[in-house]
Amino acid sequence: MRRTVPLAVALLAAVVSGGPIAAAASSPEQQLADRYAPVVALKQQSEACSSDGEPYRPVPVDPLFGRSDVRLVDSNGRLIRTAPAAADLYGRSDRTYLDFPGSPLDPGCDYEQWADRIFAGKPPTAYARVVAEPGKPGKLALQYWLYYPFNDWNNKHESDWEMIQLMFDASTASEALERSPAEVGYSQHEGAERAAWDDDKLQKRGAHPIVFPGRGSHANYFEQSVWLGHSAQEGFGCDNTTAPSRELQTHAVLLPDESPASPSAPFAWLAYGGHWGQKEHGPNTGPTGPNTKQQWTEPVSWSEDDWRGGSTKVPSGGTSGLSATSFFCGAVATGSQLYLEFLRTPWFVLGALAAVTLLGVWLSRRTAWSPHEPFPIDRARSGGQIYRAAFKLYRRYRLLFVGIGLIFVPLSVLGVLLQQVLIRTTGVGTFLDETQSDPIVSGICALLFGQLSAIFAGIAVSAAVACALGKIHEGERPDALDAFRGIVPRLGSLGWAWFRVILVAGLLALTIVGIPLAVVYLVRKAVLSQACVLEDLRATPALRRSSELVSGHGPRVLAIGALVNVTAVLLGPIVGVSVLFLTSGSLALINLISSLVYAFVVPYAAIAITLLFYDLRRRRAGEEPAVAQTSPRAGYDATAPA
Repeated sequence: MRRTVPLAVALLAAVVSGGPIAAAASSPEQQLADRYAPVVALKQQSEACSSDGEPYRPVPVDPLFGRSDVRLVDSNGRLIRTAPAAADLYGRSDRTYLDFPGSPLDPGCDYEQWADRIFAGKPPTAYARVVAEPGKPGKLALQYWLYYPFNDWNNKHESDWEMIQLMFDASTASEALERSPAEVGYSQHEGAERAAWDDDKLQKRGAHPIVFPGRGSHANYFEQSVWLGHSAQEGFGCDNTTAPSRELQTHAVLLPDESPASPSAPFAWLAYGGHWGQKEHGPNTGPTGPNTKQQWTEPVSWSEDDWRGGSTKVPSGGTSGLSATSFFCGAVATGSQLYLEFLRTPWFVLGALAAVTLLGVWLSRRTAWSPHEPFPIDRARSGGQIYRAAFKLYRRYRLLFVGIGLIFVPLSVLGVLLQQVLIRTTGVGTFLDETQSDPIVSGICALLFGQLSAIFAGIAVSAAVACALGKIHEGERPDALDAFRGIVPRLGSLGWAWFRVILVAGLLALTIVGIPLAVVYLVRKAVLSQACVLEDLRATPALRRSSELVSGHGPRVLAIGALVNVTAVLLGPIVGVSVLFLTSGSLALINLISSLVYAFVVPYAAIAITLLFYDLRRRRAGEEPAVAQTSPRAGYDATAPA
């Protein structure tokens, strides 16, 4: 075993040689650590306190010690010491906690500003350790431990320890200097991913491996992408390592291969068994340090047993509607925020959930759900009747509507191609690049332009469904091609009308304060396609007709539209996420399944909105919906197929 150089001797040698680490650098261990010190490529932050990038970098822990705003407390929150030194941490158990200023459940910008102050001027640091494992001859591990002041992901906690490990087929550091590493492992949440040293996915600057930490979580990846995890080993949620990034060459600080012998020894904090952050609930508690991990004492066994071959990359291609992966990433992030809010203000969150539940029950009791016979199609109905009658119509004419829905797929692909042409041949692409620094604007743009294909296809399918229902009401027996042929003469009017709607709503939404106005505007244009197709109106008259029919019924139209569209939008991703947990299928396949389910469900939403159009028209003529149970054949069109 290599002996740690006594501090006094190291300082004397540094003075004589003219360099602070010259003596240590002469050791094979220090040479090995310097040769492979990682390059950390952090996701670029556009400006201070923004959430689009990574504000924290790997730093040395020494600035934490002796500060009056750092406390050492026990598991009951009782103060042990203010401004603890490294010696005060020596030998402490896992029932002790370092406590930084701020609240990890509601960090705001406090930790970022605090870390900027106390770590200013400190070099990016990787704590290096060269270690063998008893019982595993001929194997040597070179570890780099990275300390971040805060973890700001789905879980939020003070301090974060991550690491990478290089494995050598060697017994000593001197032998390792004569050969290349065999493989490298990057820590990711409770697991790790491996790569051979000559693997294409491992990027290097010379001999220095490049590490791409996930924004906020600091889980280490080999590439820039969005990564999905649905287990403890992979993490539960999505890590983002996408460009742009800033590369930091770390400075290797060599740790001893044995635990410090006393509180006065260098690196006394390595004998700390407690938590490097405030005590909170579950995953929001500060982590314990490197010496408590399996890889500290069993680095070779850890590499053999726990490293996996790859991580799950979220496909970057477009999908029809909301993809299962986007839904999963967003749902986990939203659920985590809700959990954090519950921890901060439990009674408020419980009260809000109770209020939403009671509102849903109240709304469901405010509408009539029967009778819900689909015929005659052109009649006044309540919201509940529309919801149920649409299901009956879909089931009765399932081949027709499934056919219309399946045509959604090639239309969606065509929409993706048109979207790419728009981005590459106009200034839209440049605009999207420039909005990356604003998370709100970029989010709206991503939603708008990222779903253009689904919007185009959805408009065509909705119009075709309206055309089909109109033909059924007139006694015809259309097929899917008949429905699409029926809207061909109206495509120009539909396109021009919806272009104006999307443009106005988009401009209103971009102002942020105009979002409520955008919602109101979209509600007023809810039956635009039906007015254009079923009343053969051109763009401007169809826009006016939709507003005229919705006038006085805005809240009701919003509620019905939200109910049927949420059903249509979420069913596909929910099925996709279920497949994700029940099978080992690729994410591309799961997103395809989600898109196909979405294509099947879109016609249902279009049926419901068409029934809403007929209802609004009947109400404007003074007709009220039937609320008493009637004969199933009352008003039935004899020419409609059974």
